[in-house]
Amino acid sequence: MLVVTHLNAKTRLGDIWFAATPKGLVRLNFGAVDIDAVESFFAGRKDVRFDEGGAVVERAAREVIAYLEGKPRKFSVALDFTGWSPFARRVWRTTARIPFGQVRSYAWVADRVGGPNFARAVGGALGMNPVPLIIPCHRVVAADGALGGFTGGLHIKRWLLDYEAGSQTLPLAGF
Repeated sequence: MLVVTHLNAKTRLGDIWFAATPKGLVRLNFGAVDIDAVESFFAGRKDVRFDEGGAVVERAAREVIAYLEGKPRKFSVALDFTGWSPFARRVWRTTARIPFGQVRSYAWVADRVGGPNFARAVGGALGMNPVPLIIPCHRVVAADGALGGFTGGLHIKRWLLDYEAGSQTLPLAGF
């Protein structure tokens, strides 16, 4: 039996929902509890049980809340990317290395995971990023500086970039 734990946390970005397997965090969603998204991720598996709370989701929530309060600049929670393509995992590993407060282009990531012709594929992989913030896809923008996309919405991506640059200190929740 695979136990998937989940937790909803209140943050300055509003509700953030976390889900994990015993191997690590599998999902971070902006908004209230979204158990359907995780259930669909495990579709076809009859040996899955969903429980509230748990060490991995609680650690992830603490780390995200601390990050949004300006404390840690890196995350240490374990991640579980079982079932994702090797290419997506390479994109996410590369993106995870972008330092706090810095921005890179889709082309920059593409150069590191397969070559300049992979920029669109990088955008697709980042669009599927199951753990935004932990894998800081908000730090990846178009070559011309346009924001591109972001799972939580472009207003959150802009806020995160401003926040990391030190120019955003006001809470976002309830904007």
